[in-house]
Amino acid sequence: MKRLQYYDAPPDGGWGWMVVLSSFLSHVFVVGGLKSFGVFFPYFREEFDEDAANTSWVSSIQGAVVFFGSGVAGALGNRFGCRPVVMAGSLVAATGLISSMFVTSMATMYVTTGLVTGLGFSLMYTPCITMVGLYFSRRRSLATGIGLSGAGVGVFAFPPIFQLLIDNYGWKNALLIFAGIVLNGSVFGALLRPLHLKSTLRPVKVENQESDHEEQAIGLCNRVSNTFGLYLLKDPYFAAFSVCQVLFGFGAFVPFVHLVAHARDLGIEPQPAAFLVSVIGITDMLSRIGYGWLSDSGLFVRMRGYTVCVAGFGLCHIFVPFARTYPSLVAYCLFFGLFQGCCACQVAVILADICGVKKLGSAIGLCYTVTGLALLFGPPMAGRLFDVTGNYKVSFFVSGGLVLLSLLLLLPLEIYRTVTAGKGQLSDPVDDVEKDYRVMKQTDNIDEPENDSDILTSEIFSPFIDMETTV
Repeated sequence: MKRLQYYDAPPDGGWGWMVVLSSFLSHVFVVGGLKSFGVFFPYFREEFDEDAANTSWVSSIQGAVVFFGSGVAGALGNRFGCRPVVMAGSLVAATGLISSMFVTSMATMYVTTGLVTGLGFSLMYTPCITMVGLYFSRRRSLATGIGLSGAGVGVFAFPPIFQLLIDNYGWKNALLIFAGIVLNGSVFGALLRPLHLKSTLRPVKVENQESDHEEQAIGLCNRVSNTFGLYLLKDPYFAAFSVCQVLFGFGAFVPFVHLVAHARDLGIEPQPAAFLVSVIGITDMLSRIGYGWLSDSGLFVRMRGYTVCVAGFGLCHIFVPFARTYPSLVAYCLFFGLFQGCCACQVAVILADICGVKKLGSAIGLCYTVTGLALLFGPPMAGRLFDVTGNYKVSFFVSGGLVLLSLLLLLPLEIYRTVTAGKGQLSDPVDDVEKDYRVMKQTDNIDEPENDSDILTSEIFSPFIDMETTV
């Protein structure tokens, strides 16, 4: 009979740094590639002779599926483990990119580049963030910031690389080369060694395992709710924060689709225009690491700092229509990357504070799923406004206004949490443990059941976990 070994608390180091490396590489390829896809935007318009709104759907579908699929990725990670999910996602994403080489219509491109590639990216993205949250507690913000900083590296590197590949090989062969890069997900996915924590284990009686038909029947709705974390929507803090993420998403993705085209409309050459996205990546990368360290230092309340960064992020978009020269656009990109990096590195940390580590996978998946609404409709909305007005001024005004609108939820939420905490009515979230959980004698972080009728089982079932139960 197998004995499951686990940690009482996250190790805050050790193999966890390899998990951070995996998350870093995931963000380089997934987020970097996703946000740099706007380089292909002018070539898609020319190839298929479509307007800006219809062409924008390629990137918006891809980005939306990445976030819509987060709930599915989180559920699959809970069921089979994060390692196989990430490795399978790299194969799916590469298949979608290779298939895009042979499309002859924009509708088909929606399926291959948008749906299939986006689904693969989603499977590669969410589990990596979840695993970092499991391995770290005291240094969670710093570890998360380092992992998420890979997005800045990808956003910095991929736009000029994509432009160079397109100039030399054409956009179809550029997609083929990118597919080969994405296949590296099978390598960094293998770094996600499973980790069992006391708070994520539950006791199961042997007799219940031997007779599945005697298990207590659970309704289908409850099963779906538990699998995808829908019960979290009952938490007003989680629900309000998720709505804020939807509004934030309208401003977070529009520039990556339309900024290059906007710069070229101002008369800027293709290569310098593509480099604007790289400028965003520079400050995005540095701010994720730096702000993650500051957040762990305890110098300020996380939610308050996040609110300030959201305000700065929204104001950046309002500035774009007044930026008519290349230096002014560079200045916009620097501040855009700064505030975006600060906000992005805090999402998983704030969700852990609100929901607890045990529910972190479901919380991230569900929050990112609803955020997909913004990514689905944001770029086409901006493209439609461009088709109507002939420029991107209104597009950036609207996206920035929606980001600032989220402050109407964030400010009351923070004020209420401050007041209730001051009165002692607000307690920190604790990772719930089953009431009948019994503390057992420990030796070197390994629990030994007092008798064979008590077995600790993980909420994650995976053949990979059966082979590796320690770190």
